[in-house]
Amino acid sequence: MPQENRKLVRPITDEELRLYDRDGVVWLRGIIDDEWARRLGVAIEELVASHGEKQTDQVLDLTGLALAAESYAPAHATASTGPEWGSPRQLAGRLATDSRVGRRSSRGHFLSITSAWQLHPAIRELAIDSPLPEIAAQLTRSSRLHLYDDQLLVKPPGTMERTAWHQDLGYDHIAGDKVCAIRVPVGRETPELGPIQYLRGSHRSGKIFKVNYFISDATAPDDAGEPIPAIEGHEADFDIVTFAPAPGDVVVHHLRTLHGAAGNSSQTETRRAVTFRYAGDDVRYFFRKYAPPGQRPSHLRDGDPLDREPERHPVVWPG
Repeated sequence: MPQENRKLVRPITDEELRLYDRDGVVWLRGIIDDEWARRLGVAIEELVASHGEKQTDQVLDLTGLALAAESYAPAHATASTGPEWGSPRQLAGRLATDSRVGRRSSRGHFLSITSAWQLHPAIRELAIDSPLPEIAAQLTRSSRLHLYDDQLLVKPPGTMERTAWHQDLGYDHIAGDKVCAIRVPVGRETPELGPIQYLRGSHRSGKIFKVNYFISDATAPDDAGEPIPAIEGHEADFDIVTFAPAPGDVVVHHLRTLHGAAGNSSQTETRRAVTFRYAGDDVRYFFRKYAPPGQRPSHLRDGDPLDREPERHPVVWPG
């Protein structure tokens, strides 16, 4: 990528900083060169084509897990067809599906790939050597910033699974306030694609919510987190915002901001995006029991700075 494309296309405005502080989410339009989105699209195609070769803790076929949960029978409790995190037994009867998406002969498979920056050079470049770290540093008011991790999500046409309402911080082995996620879409996100919905101001409560299984509101019985509000089906009772980002745009949210999404009712378009999670000045390691398998075992202890695992959490700001 040419050096000039590594800079912000425009400055972040004072109003955008204020919106992020108030709402816990902000849509930054035309903030990066849209060539980043084109390169991301190519990288995603390559990763999806080869995902069967990746470590199983980095790749999760969420639709495959849903299908296993739909056919789950108690007599087959020991025959798990999904990962230990969110087994068919745990999800059975609790799947979040979108009534807008009818069953088709070809069902879209909702795919999640974590730590994609370690799997593809173009995604690594986007995470570390693009304008994204500067965006994260400005919004979190951090003088020093680490890449924590990422999640790449692909929702093809006909994906019935909703993304259940959840909060990112409970899925991450970190604690602190200067934490954000930057979501980079490949294409324009229309209502039929199931764009992300955000509960404005939910980051300000300081609460850590129970970890659900992403396509289900099921949680572990001994999870000590706060119950997630019953938002699905009662959206009109909450202050929810949805955006329509396009190439060159990013959406940034605080890791405590609650968010969720519908399925993909489009006949032809796939929703593709990557979300990078960045950790600022006050962030320290904090083990969370119900973080999913993508958060692989660490040598860090509670309270340790992320500097102690530079290969997993590189410093990205200052660049």
